Amino acid sequence: MNLRATFLAGLLAVCGAIPVAAEPPSASAILADFDRMAELPLWPGFAPKTIPVAIYDGKETWLVHHPAPPAGFVRRASGGDAVWGFPGQHPLMRANTSVDLGGTMTATLLLGPRSSYGAREWAAVLIHETFHVFQRQHHPTWTGNEAELFLYPVDDPDLLTGRRLETEALRRALAAPERHGAACWASRAMEQRRGRFARMPAGSVAYERGSELNEGLAAFMEDMAQDRRTPDLPADGYGPDQVRQAVYAIGPAQAALLDRFDPDWKMKIDSGTAASLDQLLTRDLPLAESAGCAFTAEEKGHARGRAGEDTAKLVSRRKEDRAAFFSRPGTRLVIEAGAHPLGLQGFDPLNVESLGGVEVLHKRLLQLSNDRGTIEVLNRDALSEGAGAHPLFEGVRTLTLSGLTAEPKVTRDGETVKIEAEGFTATLKGALVDKSEANGSLVRITWPPDPPPSAGAGPPTAPGPHSSTD
Repeated sequence: MNLRATFLAGLLAVCGAIPVAAEPPSASAILADFDRMAELPLWPGFAPKTIPVAIYDGKETWLVHHPAPPAGFVRRASGGDAVWGFPGQHPLMRANTSVDLGGTMTATLLLGPRSSYGAREWAAVLIHETFHVFQRQHHPTWTGNEAELFLYPVDDPDLLTGRRLETEALRRALAAPERHGAACWASRAMEQRRGRFARMPAGSVAYERGSELNEGLAAFMEDMAQDRRTPDLPADGYGPDQVRQAVYAIGPAQAALLDRFDPDWKMKIDSGTAASLDQLLTRDLPLAESAGCAFTAEEKGHARGRAGEDTAKLVSRRKEDRAAFFSRPGTRLVIEAGAHPLGLQGFDPLNVESLGGVEVLHKRLLQLSNDRGTIEVLNRDALSEGAGAHPLFEGVRTLTLSGLTAEPKVTRDGETVKIEAEGFTATLKGALVDKSEANGSLVRITWPPDPPPSAGAGPPTAPGPHSSTD
């Protein structure tokens, strides 16, 4: 047994038997399953054990496969696979994603204490995240522009009808026992997609295709690592605004069908022979076997009826969620950036809700900054109002938190103001803090207006668009 294996065994012994429903599995158990999965032939050139990984288990951050751990990490075991530990949650550990840790892209995993996942499932998630690192290194164009998601026409019932018929056709193709049936329903799915894409903005089309390569293939790696070959597509399709959630299954569905029709498809996508999964699937479908199946008029009518109802409910729900946010009892914190919009540094695309117009409700993570300071919201709701035509990527004009059970703590150090509240921290230069009880407890953060420019000076430069984290 090598030193790393000895360490892992010792860590497992210390952790003991942990009820799955109450506590996550130990880092050692996850890494053991991860090592086994890493030996599988998942993707050409993909070697998960050559990619650094960091796991936060609720008490400590564990780091393996890293060539030069940054300050704060202490060696726990050495040898062929050194293991390092950082007391507590490392500041860069904010989500299951990949981050630049000490100059090296590192896959990160945060264990949820209430999750039903065992070591095997968490290890597969780690395969998913290491594949993202591989993608960034070898296929940087395999990505969807998250800015486009906020402009996606989610309230169009005709487009939703096409999306759901496409999903149902893919579901039937995956379930078909015979090659002919699979090819036929896969062809119907691609027909729905072609018709839908022809009516959509180019940015929305590119978002779907790029996200299916990015998140869809990473999810497919996660499935393969667990020998789960058939994606689970919902019989009723996805909700109007579940565009991003859908790619995690639609991408793997196309990949599973490509496995069935073309054993060399991974090499073709890897080499750039096809620009998207759907284009390659359309090319590979056996034309002689793509006839003999179709949706009935009743099925199409039912899909249209549901799509109309669900898009109407979406519009109504947005109004209700906005009203509920502003009606929460407690202190409200409002930050108004004025002439200095706050640039987007990070957000969780799976936990946001567009409220229409330029308002976005963030439900887990939001990181903003400008030349006056930085802001982070973590594990609480916040509502942002865009400064431009795009809700987020042209800057944020106003940020609001509601329902605080206590007034924010405000401390000053010269011109610098530090504000701390439940799930909120901000360090701002030159900000003004105003507390009001007129309409309930309200704390408003603003900046004084800029002085007029001196003669001959040009206008201030507005910040450009910012991109999000993975």
